[in-house]
Parts: sequence; structure tokens; C-alpha cells
Amino acid sequence: MADPGTPKYWAKWIVRRPSLAAVKEALTIPSGQISLEEGRLLGSLTQTLEPSRPIVEIGTLFGWSTNVMALAKPAEMELITVDAYYWNPLGLSKRDHFAITSRILEEAIQKYNVKQVRQDKAEFYRSYSGPEPALIFLDADHSYEGTRDDLEWATKYENAIICLHDYRKEWPGVIQAVDEFGGFDRIAGSLCVLRRRQYYPRSPRC
Repeated sequence: MADPGTPKYWAKWIVRRPSLAAVKEALTIPSGQISLEEGRLLGSLTQTLEPSRPIVEIGTLFGWSTNVMALAKPAEMELITVDAYYWNPLGLSKRDHFAITSRILEEAIQKYNVKQVRQDKAEFYRSYSGPEPALIFLDADHSYEGTRDDLEWATKYENAIICLHDYRKEWPGVIQAVDEFGGFDRIAGSLCVLRRRQYYPRSPRC
């Protein structure tokens, strides 16, 4: 089988899925991905973090937000990105989705201490035993119940900055859960920072 990172693979993939309009829409209107405005807020928050504590991202998709944080964080700071690869806007199989995302994140994994975890988030929550995260970015199940479960786990860590994506009317479950947990302090696009006690971040790096 062709490597998902090669043109040969993609040529076969396009033949198998002839709707190029759908492919173009999925790639240029990034369903599930963060916008430039949202990425600037996420990157600026990442720059303030203490590098001895990890970043945890729930919901990798294709790694756009992962790479934003990898660019902004100190190289040695651990970034754990978690996804079970159940869904993607291109309709890829879980196997292909994981393989393509691995290729997108290859440099970040090899050089910048990014760990790609292929695991259901509930299992990750049960098994995680690492240090208290400096930042938790939640962008997975957007149902009310799923977002509530994410926040119940994240808010155990009193000193973590908690961000969520898709706080917007199309996802009322996200809005409901965030509001029940205290609302947000900052928002850019639909990426919000959960309101918590005062943070004391380091100054951003140049």
C-alpha cells in the first residue's frame, strides 16, 4: 500500500473519492480547525506558560492547533495531543486519518517534544498520571455531555489555563457546558478561555 505522505497515495485517494468540490471545501474551509484569529490567541497563551509543565490537547484532528502551540511553546516543553480519530471532514478511515496527521506532525514530534496519542479521551482521562498541565485545550466531542466531561477532568487542575474551541451558536452544548463552569474570560472567534482564578503567567517570549 502506498505511503499516505506520497503523491501516489493521494492520486489513488482522489480517484476513490471523486467529489473534488467536497475535498476543496474540507481543505479551504477547515471544519473543526482553528482560524488565524483563534490561533493567535492560542499561540499568545502558549508563550506565557511555564515549560516544566505539559500542554494537553484533546482533539487533534489534523494537527493545525497542535502546530500552532508547537511553534509558540519552548522546544523542550511537552505537548500531548490526544485523538481517537473517529471523525474528520474528509471521510477518511481512522487508519488513514491517523497516518496523515502523523505526517503533518512529523517535525513537531521528532524535534519539538510533541507526543501524538491515539486513544479515546475517556481512557486518557482515566490513565493520565503526569504533571499538572500548564494548558489544556479542548476541541473534541462538542455535545453538552462530552464538553461537560472534558471540563470535569480539566478543572481538577487548579493552575491550568483551559481553552475550548467552538463556543458558538452552532454548538449549543459547548456554550451550555462552558457557561455552567463559569463562562469565559477571553474569546477570539469561537476559541474561549475558561474563567478561573487569576493566572500568573510568565512574560511572553520574543
